[in-house]
Amino acid sequence: MDIRFLVTFMEVAQTRHFGKAAENLYLTQSAVSARIKQLEEYFNSALFVRNRNSLQLTAAGEKLLPFASSLAATLEEARAAMNEESIQYLSIASTNNAWDMYLKQNLDEINEHLDHVSFRAEICSQEQLSRMLHEHSIDLALTTLPFKSDDVEILELSESSLSLYCSVAITEQPLEHLNIALDWGQKVNDSLEKTYPEIKKASMRTSSLQVALSYLSTNKSAIILPEKIAENLVNRGELRELESLTPLTVKCYLIYLKQPKDARLKTFIDVFKKMTEK
Repeated sequence: MDIRFLVTFMEVAQTRHFGKAAENLYLTQSAVSARIKQLEEYFNSALFVRNRNSLQLTAAGEKLLPFASSLAATLEEARAAMNEESIQYLSIASTNNAWDMYLKQNLDEINEHLDHVSFRAEICSQEQLSRMLHEHSIDLALTTLPFKSDDVEILELSESSLSLYCSVAITEQPLEHLNIALDWGQKVNDSLEKTYPEIKKASMRTSSLQVALSYLSTNKSAIILPEKIAENLVNRGELRELESLTPLTVKCYLIYLKQPKDARLKTFIDVFKKMTEK
C-alpha cells in the first residue's frame, strides 16, 4: 500500500471535491481518481458516494479515515526519529540548467558548511520540482524559474548576464548561424526574439544547457549563453563573444516551503543565504 494513496484519500475526504484535492496535492484530477479507485479495489469497498453536486464518505470511508490519519502520523513520527540520528539527510532536486549554473560549481562549498549531512540530489523538470516539494518528497528545489505558489519562500542565489557568442570558425555574418534557441522563460525569450528575429528559425530548440552545448560542439553556430557558462569555452578558444545583452540575465533560485516539517532545515537554508552575501 502506497502511503500517498491514503494521503490522497484524506485530502478528498476533507475537501469533498476531487478537483480541489488534486489542486492541493499538485496532481491531476485523473491521478486523484485513479488513487481512490485503487484504494476501493484494495478494500473491496466504495469509499465515496458520488452525487452530481456533492461527494460524501460511505460507511466504509468513515471507518477508514481514522486509520489513514493514524498511519500517516506514525510514518511522520518515524521520519522524525530517523532525523535524530547523527547523520542528517538533505534532499535537493534541481532542474538541469540550475544544476549547471549553480549547484555544480558550489556543491563542494555547501558540503564544507554542512558537516555530517548526507545529500540526495536529483535532476527533475520544473513541474516535478513543484509537486515533489509540496508533497515533502524533497527539502529544497533549485530552478531558473520561480514557482507561482503562496506556500513557498524564494531565495535568489545567483544572476548571470546573457551574451551572444559564436563558434570561432564563423568569420562572417554570425547571425545567419543563430541555430540554437535556449528557453530562458517567456519574458527573456520575447526580448531575445525582438533583438534577434533570426532565432525564430533556429534548427535546435531546447530548454537544456547540456543539450545545447552538445549540439554546439559538433555544429558551427551562434548561441546566446549566460556569461558564467560561456567563460570556459571562450578561454579554451571554442567560442568568441559578439555582444553583451545586459540587462538580460538568468537567475537561479532556491525554493522551500514556508512551513517545513523539519525545523533543522533552517540551518541548511542559512548556508545558502550566507553564500549569497559574499
